[in-house]
Amino acid sequence: AAGAQGAPTLQACGVPLVEAQTTAGSVHSSDRTPSAGSSTLEGVGMSPGGMSRTLYERWVGPLTVDGIRHSTLTLCGTALGGGVLSVSYVMKQCGLVLGVFLLVSGASLAWASVSLLMQMSVLTGKQTYAGLFAQCAGRFAGPILDAMLFTNGMGCCIGYLVLLGDFIPAIIRLAGGATERWDHEVVRTCAISASGVLMLPLVLAKDISALRHITPVSICSLVFMACVVSIKAPALHSEHRHMEEYGSVEAFNLDIHVFEAFALCVFAFNCHLNVIPVAASLVSPSRARIRKVSFRVNVVQLVFYCLIGITGYLSFLSQTQSDILLGYAADDHVVAVGRVLLSGTFMVALPLNLHPAIRSAFQIGDFFRGREPPQTRRFAPRAALTVLCLVVQVLVAINVPQVGDVLSLIGGSVTTAIMLGIPAYAVRKLMPRTTKYMTAEALFWVFALISFASIPIKVLRACGAIAK
Repeated sequence: AAGAQGAPTLQACGVPLVEAQTTAGSVHSSDRTPSAGSSTLEGVGMSPGGMSRTLYERWVGPLTVDGIRHSTLTLCGTALGGGVLSVSYVMKQCGLVLGVFLLVSGASLAWASVSLLMQMSVLTGKQTYAGLFAQCAGRFAGPILDAMLFTNGMGCCIGYLVLLGDFIPAIIRLAGGATERWDHEVVRTCAISASGVLMLPLVLAKDISALRHITPVSICSLVFMACVVSIKAPALHSEHRHMEEYGSVEAFNLDIHVFEAFALCVFAFNCHLNVIPVAASLVSPSRARIRKVSFRVNVVQLVFYCLIGITGYLSFLSQTQSDILLGYAADDHVVAVGRVLLSGTFMVALPLNLHPAIRSAFQIGDFFRGREPPQTRRFAPRAALTVLCLVVQVLVAINVPQVGDVLSLIGGSVTTAIMLGIPAYAVRKLMPRTTKYMTAEALFWVFALISFASIPIKVLRACGAIAK
């Protein structure tokens, strides 16, 4: 289901191809106008045949394509990804109680924005995020969204390379490749560089749509790792809780790190580029059914994130890193299986994110030159820009040791705009000026500013102006 909607990204290991393919000059091309007999928000959710179903049939019966469960699984598949490995880091930065509160806040905001985006999609008849944004922002919606997609794609690819730099050295050590002259930084640099070289044929290929079918493997790998982290947590907590270097469990730690932690939470719950295509195909899109989908998606994610976040933090306490797998020994064979699975899926996911990012970059140029994007582009300029972007990604990944830094920057910028900023703007433009919608708009802007604040804070910390 997830593969049909978009590519696996850091958000389902964030950039769905369905949105990335929308051009600056054709943001309305895939929109529809509701017909007189079409389903609206006033409709009543029933089975496709118009007959009500029993509770058992709705929960356990055959899956209805574009039904509530199918739509829920699609959006969950879009959101779950590499961010799962950094949720425990939120707990380490803020403590268990505040960390869970931030996750609940992220889930609540995601639930509200998903629900409102779905409602606005049904009311306006727009089938894509770009189409809805164009309804509000006009002709500049295309290049703005393309810029976001390019930034998001570049950030996700850097995140993949950072994670590969974490996984591959551990796999080499387990395979017996470590020697007395082992230098982790050198091996990490070589692993990231080699990954970039190995993926060059894929990123230069014209058609890689078949690779989207790797999405289920990616999600299964993440679920597998979440189970491993949870099962190992009791033994690791008992082993580490009496060691001074691991410290003790903190429940509440309110300091400057809360902004970065909240940006990670925003990133973790983002599935919004696929929300409107899902709403456009949802069977009988009544308010009740929209609420069910948006509520279930975020409850599933919240439970999943709380499980791995709490158990991961209790495993390593103050030594918890932004990639939870760094805490496990290289010779842990069960964890090694997860590293191998995730390494393979991330190496495939990188070209699936880089392709639409490159397409978005060209579409920005087409917009400002005042011409329609061509059906096909010449190989030479596309290859040159692709190689340049890949080199930049490799160099940045080598110099950024913590994947949490990458994810929080994406979460505080592009993801915040997609999940909170644009929905707030759309609510102001499209919805009635009632207390309910004005409150939602205000909350979106407030929390968007909190998330965005993580970027200047991170820059100041990197420059030494703020203590780390």
